[in-house]
Amino acid sequence: MLSYTNAAIALVVIVGIAMLGSAVLNLNMQAPSSALENTPANYQQFAAAELPDKCAVPPGQDPVKWKEHLGHHPDQYAECL
Repeated sequence: MLSYTNAAIALVVIVGIAMLGSAVLNLNMQAPSSALENTPANYQQFAAAELPDKCAVPPGQDPVKWKEHLGHHPDQYAECL
């Protein structure tokens, strides 16, 4: 027969294993990423939001960082560089 101390230790171990198992299972159930996917629909949405002057720095953007961004797309912004 188990003593009270041994039963308490066994219960703590079982609860600990259950909590660890639950935590491991929850790691796989994280919320989906909110990162945008590169789809034709997204591209059209972003293209429609461009300023009339595609070389102009959008409001709130750092001009140096914007110029660097344009440099990543030389095929689209060659005249801006």
